Amino acid sequence: MGIHDRDYYRDQGGGQGQFGSWASTAVGTIILLNVGCWFLQLMTRSGPGGFSTVGEWMSASGNSIFASDLGFPELWRLVTACFVHSESSIWHLGGNMFIFWMFGRELERLYGRREFWIFYLFAGTLAVLVESLVQSQQGTGHIPILGASGGVMAVLTLYIFHFPRRTVYLYFLFPVPLWVLGCLYVYADISGAIGHGSGGVANFAHLAGAGWGVLYKLFDLRWSTLRRRIGDSRGRGKKRGRPESGGSLWGARKQESEKPRVPDAVSKRVDELLEKISRDGMGSLSDEEREFLVENSRRYRKS
Repeated sequence: MGIHDRDYYRDQGGGQGQFGSWASTAVGTIILLNVGCWFLQLMTRSGPGGFSTVGEWMSASGNSIFASDLGFPELWRLVTACFVHSESSIWHLGGNMFIFWMFGRELERLYGRREFWIFYLFAGTLAVLVESLVQSQQGTGHIPILGASGGVMAVLTLYIFHFPRRTVYLYFLFPVPLWVLGCLYVYADISGAIGHGSGGVANFAHLAGAGWGVLYKLFDLRWSTLRRRIGDSRGRGKKRGRPESGGSLWGARKQESEKPRVPDAVSKRVDELLEKISRDGMGSLSDEEREFLVENSRRYRKS
């Protein structure tokens, strides 16, 4: 049984962490990076209607990825574009970060800080890549691509798959299940992608982020799971070859039948930390303790 199977670990609600430790979480760090980059954009603007130096260097486009003047793809932009936003209004940044904060915190508690970072960065990078590819095919590769919307859409989608029936208030007035909100977002992006939406919205980036959230949940694409699958496939490849235990077939079969065991010290510490969560909440754990629980959950599932 893994730690995610323990009710008092899985069902912890949000808002229990203290503000002092908030910035050390993945959600807090990502929000601070986005806000910091936005202020740097404002500080490096050439004028009220100009584009900032930071925004120009960090944003992406179809041309910069697939037809760069430098002679090679400017691949760093696939990541940096996820941390810059429109300089003309705070609502682009504020809307993305509000949704990210609302739904990202609980996902980070479920998956752990490192896994959440990997999920978010891959989602944002994939979203920018897809939008850049669409631009290059449509001949609009000069239009800047910027914003955290692709990664945020992935976070929202993954959250909906975990908690589809949770209630949200549409326009802060109308209560609807969370899955309905997700359908409305996807419909708006599909409509925009086929030409019936407002311009200036990276609809394909949003859809790519949502698609990654779906695939991640349906196929369990956590980095720790993928590493285990790769290790298992290599192990099976070795077992098909020559036996490794002194050339003895009996020895090879014995190794294959053995199940991994959880060391007593690890098991004891896991139980102590789970009791701590039950007593004081997730906010009482340090970052090292959270990572220890996530990493050792795999051992519990195998044993």
